[in-house]
Amino acid sequence: MIPHDCVNLCQLLNGRAAGHQLSLAEWNTVIQLARSANVLGILFHRLDARDELSKIPSVVQWHLSSAAVIAEKYRRDAVQEVERLWPILHACDQPLILLKGAAYVLGERAFAKGRTFSDIDILVPKANLSYVESQLQWLGWGSSHHSDYDQRYYREWMHELPPLVHAKRGTVLDLHHTILPLTASLKPDADKLLKEAQAFSEHVSTLSSIDQVLHTATHLFMDSEFDHAFRDLLDFDGLMRELKPDDDLLDQIIGRAVSLDLLPPLYYAMRYSRLLFETPIPDSAMLRVSEAWTPKLGTTIMDWLFIPVLLPPHTMYQSSLRAYCANKLLFIRGHALRMPAHLLIRHLSFKAFVAPFIKEKKPSS
Repeated sequence: MIPHDCVNLCQLLNGRAAGHQLSLAEWNTVIQLARSANVLGILFHRLDARDELSKIPSVVQWHLSSAAVIAEKYRRDAVQEVERLWPILHACDQPLILLKGAAYVLGERAFAKGRTFSDIDILVPKANLSYVESQLQWLGWGSSHHSDYDQRYYREWMHELPPLVHAKRGTVLDLHHTILPLTASLKPDADKLLKEAQAFSEHVSTLSSIDQVLHTATHLFMDSEFDHAFRDLLDFDGLMRELKPDDDLLDQIIGRAVSLDLLPPLYYAMRYSRLLFETPIPDSAMLRVSEAWTPKLGTTIMDWLFIPVLLPPHTMYQSSLRAYCANKLLFIRGHALRMPAHLLIRHLSFKAFVAPFIKEKKPSS
């Protein structure tokens, strides 16, 4: 069901295969797949932790080492940005709450060593959103979306403000006030997430470990685009392995998913993380989740759709007719989950027939 080359990559990442067992030809494919999925730096650190780097061909080591250098630059840049950001939240008597990649890397999580990320995501209480945005504007951050429609789209319907870009450094910052669009079919309570946030330094926090598991699953399986799906599912695998969940903890994760209205993404993340990365989730836990929630279309159909988009986004997998159809159908599914039908038709009609003819305002200098 999973292509052999992808199995090689997954087993190198989860430690079930050793680097010296692969031929140079197999490594050639693994490097291409890992690069397309943005996990080459992660692979470097996992092989290094298992003392396997010296046992693989030197030309492979070169590719992995280069990726690790790039990932380290991402980490250093994020540290500097966080040092500039936390005083703004401190003025609101709130910690800086990081989400996703920046939270994993700056929190020094072992599973995320070597991970890269294209933006920094933070969670801000909705009551403080305007203050934080205005302070960021004073410090050189400006909106990346300038049309009146896009501004309204984000501010009225989405879970975040339009992405902010720093005028000099080019860093992208996403200001979230919850983790799903306000118009989405699932309704997680942001106050519950904020209440359980945990500090990992004096001024910086992130979601609780269980909420990070649920957020990672939600970000992946409620979305409409899957360019980073393999890496995001690897994040879920890493978070679960780090928790080492026994029956009691799995019950807590499932209970929290019920409390936050996030059972569907948890179900899919558990199912496909076990399939790709052999995440140690017992059958009994899958049974408990599937008893609480199962997909209406059935697992056979959802497997046909999800498996191709969860593979690394390399042309050897993504150029097939099945992958093309799956991406298109899941794009529609993702939008349908994020908006009710009448709003979705209105939004897509505007983007298709009106937006191309509207001249965007230039950002103020």
